[in-house]
Amino acid sequence: MPKEGKPEEAPPPAPEPVSTAALPLTALAPNFLGAFFELCFPDRRLVDLCNELRLTTPGYRLESLPPDEVGRVLADEYLEAEDVRAPLEKAVREVLRSPPLEASKAGPKDVDDLVDLVFKAAVKDPLQQMARIAWRCLMEEDAKMREMALVAIEDGVKILDAQQPQGKKKTQKPAPDVKEARAALKQAERAEKDREAMKEQLASARVEIAAREARLAEQKGEVGQLRAETARLTAEVTRLTEAGAGKALADARRFADEARALGEKLRVAEEEMAEASERAEAAERALAQRPAQTAAAQPGEELPDADESAEFLVPVLTREFYESIERWDRRIQKAAFDKIHLLAQNWRHGSLRALQLEGIPGYYRIRIATDVRLIYRREGARIEVLSLIDREDLDRYIRQARTRTGDQRSKSEAPDAR
Repeated sequence: MPKEGKPEEAPPPAPEPVSTAALPLTALAPNFLGAFFELCFPDRRLVDLCNELRLTTPGYRLESLPPDEVGRVLADEYLEAEDVRAPLEKAVREVLRSPPLEASKAGPKDVDDLVDLVFKAAVKDPLQQMARIAWRCLMEEDAKMREMALVAIEDGVKILDAQQPQGKKKTQKPAPDVKEARAALKQAERAEKDREAMKEQLASARVEIAAREARLAEQKGEVGQLRAETARLTAEVTRLTEAGAGKALADARRFADEARALGEKLRVAEEEMAEASERAEAAERALAQRPAQTAAAQPGEELPDADESAEFLVPVLTREFYESIERWDRRIQKAAFDKIHLLAQNWRHGSLRALQLEGIPGYYRIRIATDVRLIYRREGARIEVLSLIDREDLDRYIRQARTRTGDQRSKSEAPDAR
């Protein structure tokens, strides 16, 4: 009989079964694999694993090394010695148990939602949750998902750094001379990149001017033909009017209206060409005024080859974008311009996590922060940066964009009124 006065204790919950899903850790570079181990295990467990595998670091005690270096020791040994892979994988499976969405097909959007959930919700063991997300990405052989695994590990390291006390941060302030040298080098690199970007803009402006001049020449030829036709029809109208041919008069007036409309188009084209010429001249002046030390910062550097320049997209910052960034602080603004720069250099970069907006061809969004999204449109060899919005406003923006694109498509398909 059970003793009176002592309630019966509930049995502990059964542990989650260990997954047998693929764990291709060899797909990670040593630095990312070390960070993955650091997310999986506490600091003390990292040292215990090294001791169990009899790993040593000549000249240093494992207990005195920072956790990231201990994780790197495990990563190097895992990649070089096959006999330690089985025990390390077993330890990872025992602590992580299973990846999320194991039984279903996952894509970049699903991974993005899982990462947002970890950042927003107070989940238990957020570091291990990010490690599980990286595990799930590694299960897919798609290169995009493999890049998402690296992004998840980087986000986990950011959470780990935020959890550490101020005195235990990994990074230390560099010496003043090193800091100044790095700042000068970065400034020179930024100046050189700006110079290259201005060269690209100047080349693009010249191509645009040439195309507009060609169109203007064609339109001038059409206007000349129409003027000759108008003169002929005017003479014919005069003759037919005297004879009372009203229909011929109406046709002549219609041709005259068409001639006036084409003349207006010619005037608009000439104004546009003048504006493009002014932009090209401004770009040339700005390029000529670039300090001489910028070109001397990296002597002998050659222009990028054709393959590298083919990946570059010219960013066009719209007025809507400049109006939208006014509501955000300086950190968000800087992060947005960094993403735009990376987007122009390599729009396929995995850290951008660009997703197409549903139902709007050519429109994409990338994540700037947890609740901030950048909307842009990719068209040919350029990107048009549209707006920096809150994530909660994304659905409303999509509806409005669909309405605008639908109206524009209707206007372009409607026949000209005569």
